[in-house]
Amino acid sequence: MAKKLSPLLEEKKQIVNRPKYTSNEEKYLNSLRERMEAARDMRDKEHDEFDGMSYVTNYELNEQVANTFIAPKKNKEDTNFQSGTVRQKVFALLSNLVNLNLTGDISAYDKEGLEIQSLGDAMEDIILKTNDLDVDEEKKYLRQYELLKHGTVFVEEIWDEKSKVDKKMKVKFDGKLNIKWNTKIKKAFARPTRNIIPGINIYLGDITKYDISEQPFIFSVDVKPYDEAKRMFEKWDRWASVPHKLENFEPNENIGRFNPNWTLLETENEEVEIIRYQDKWENEFAVICNGVLMTPVGLPLPWGYDDYNIVQQNLEPIHAKFAYGKSLVSRTRNKAALLDEMLRLAILKTQKSFMPPYINISGRILSNKVLMPGKISYGIPPGTLMPINEKEAEGVTNAELAMIKEIQENINTETVAPTFQGQQARGNPTATEIIELQRQAKMVLGLTVFSAAMLEWKLEWLRLKNILVNWFEPEDEVVDSTRNLLKNKFRQVSVTRNIESEGKGQRIIIPTKNIPSSEAIMKTENALTEEQGKPVRLIFLNPDEVKSAHITWQIVVKPKERKTSELGKLLFRAELQDAQIFGPLLNLDYLAEKFSSVWEESYQKMFKSTDQLQQEQIQAQQIGQQIEAKRAQKTETLGLNPASIKKEAQLTI
Repeated sequence: MAKKLSPLLEEKKQIVNRPKYTSNEEKYLNSLRERMEAARDMRDKEHDEFDGMSYVTNYELNEQVANTFIAPKKNKEDTNFQSGTVRQKVFALLSNLVNLNLTGDISAYDKEGLEIQSLGDAMEDIILKTNDLDVDEEKKYLRQYELLKHGTVFVEEIWDEKSKVDKKMKVKFDGKLNIKWNTKIKKAFARPTRNIIPGINIYLGDITKYDISEQPFIFSVDVKPYDEAKRMFEKWDRWASVPHKLENFEPNENIGRFNPNWTLLETENEEVEIIRYQDKWENEFAVICNGVLMTPVGLPLPWGYDDYNIVQQNLEPIHAKFAYGKSLVSRTRNKAALLDEMLRLAILKTQKSFMPPYINISGRILSNKVLMPGKISYGIPPGTLMPINEKEAEGVTNAELAMIKEIQENINTETVAPTFQGQQARGNPTATEIIELQRQAKMVLGLTVFSAAMLEWKLEWLRLKNILVNWFEPEDEVVDSTRNLLKNKFRQVSVTRNIESEGKGQRIIIPTKNIPSSEAIMKTENALTEEQGKPVRLIFLNPDEVKSAHITWQIVVKPKERKTSELGKLLFRAELQDAQIFGPLLNLDYLAEKFSSVWEESYQKMFKSTDQLQQEQIQAQQIGQQIEAKRAQKTETLGLNPASIKKEAQLTI
C-alpha cells in the first residue's frame, strides 16, 4: 500500500453502497428516527413560554439582541441605530461572575463514614490540573455568557484522545524536491474536556421535564465537513457507507418502507450530520452519520458511568413543568427595543430640527441642497419654500426626554444600575443612595451567582466521574530496573498549593500500586523541599482503591471572591482591624499564613518559624551571658568587688 503523502491527494468517492442492516437493526433505527422526529417537532413548534415563538426563533432573536445586531436599512431615510443596552447589562453581570471563585470543595468518605482528607485533596488537585490543561477558565467565561444570553446552557464532559501525524525529516530541507522523511502516528494527548453544545443542537426527550437527569433520552446533532467527520469515524465498520450527499444512494433500488435517505436536518454536499443518542435508563448509546447507524443495537453508554454526559443549567425557571429557562436578554429585550425606538425617533426629530420638511410652491424641481448652510441659489423668489408647520423645527421635547429616561431607569431596575457597572452616577447621589443601588444590584446578581454555581457543581460531578473512570488507567509501561520487569506508569499531577503552616508550596499526586511507608514519604518530602526551596508534599494513591465503590464523594461549591483580588485584600485588612479587640487570644501564626496566602507570598520567606524565633532567643541569651561574664571578669581584674559596687550604687540613688 502506497504511503499517504497528504489527505488532499485522496480521491473522494461519491457513490457509496447502502448499508446492509439486519431486521433488528432496521426496526431499531426506525424507532430511533420516530423518537428523534417527535422530540424535534415538539421543541421546534411555537410555545407560549417563548412568547408565542418556537425555540429556534427565540434562540436566534436572543443571539441578535445580545450581539447588538444592526439590521440593514430598508429605506434611505431610516436610522438603524442600536444602543447596545442589553449587551452592556449582560457583560456587567458577566464581569462580576468572572471575578468569583466557583471551584468545588471535594470530600471523600470511606464505608465507615470517616473522611479521607488526603483523597479529597488529591481529587481537587487533579481536577484543577485538568481544568488548566483544558483552558477551562475561558470555557467557564463562555458558558456563563451562554447562560445569560439564552437562559439555558448545555455542556458535555468527554474523555478526549487525540493523535497526530509525526514527520521527521532525514536531512534538512534545502529546496530539493526529492527529500524524504519518516512518518508515524503518535498520541497527542488524552484528557477530560468540556464543550458547550449550542441549545439548537440539543433535543430533549420530554420538554416537560425540568431536570435533564430525568429526561427519558437526549440526543445532540452536529454538522461537520466530510473530511473532519472522516478523521473521527474512518476506522468504524460502516464509515464506507456514509454518503457525501444523501441522493447519492442508488435511486432505482427498491428499498421498501425503510428509507435510507433520512436526516434530521438539512445538510449540504460534503457535510455529515452526526447524531449522538443516549438513554441512561436503558443504558443505550447510538451514533448516526447521514442516516447510517454506526453502532450496534443496545450499545452501552461508552463513558463508563450510567448517566448522561451532558449537564443543563437554567438561569431563570419559567415553570417547573418546562425544561428551558428564561434569559436576561429575553427578559429585557422588549424594553431595550422600546428604548432604541425612542432614541431612533429622537435622532429623527433632531435631524428634522436642522432640516425640517418644506413645501415647494415655485412649480419648479429644487434640490434639497438649496437648504444647506452657505448655499447661494439664484432665481428662487422669497417665500417659495415654506415649512409644513412651525413645530417641525422644535426637536426633542422635555416630555420625550423624560420618557427615554424612564425607560432607562426601568431597565436598570430589572438588571444592574450604572454605578454597579462602574459608571459615574448622574447628579450628586449620596453615599447611602449609591450603597442602596449596589445592594439592589447584588440581589439581582445573587440569583445569577446561584445559577452559575449550580452549573459548576454539576460539571464538577461529571469531571469527577470522568476522572475516576479514565484518569487512573495506566498511561504507559516502563521498566522497573530493580525488579527487571515492566510496570504500569500512571499520570502524576503537580500543583501549587498553600501548605499548612508553611505557606505556598507544591503538592504532588502520585498514583501507584506500591504505596511507600510514612517514613519514606517524609524523607522524600524533606529532600524535595530542600532541593526546591519551597515546601513539597506527596500524596500517594492506589488506583484500584480510588475507583472502589466503597468511597462516598461530596462536592460543595461556595461562591466567593478570588483570594488574589483587591477586594479580598481589603476584606482581610478589615478582618485584622476588627480582630484586634481579641488581643492575646489571636493566633498570629494562622494570621501570618493567611496574610501570605492573600498576597501570594512565600510564608517561609516572609515570616520566621517558631523554631527560628526560639533559636534567636537562645542565641541572644547566650550572647548576653557572654557579655555579662566578660564584664565580671574585667571588674575582678581591676580589683573591684561587684557586690560592693552594686550596694554603693543603691546607696547613691
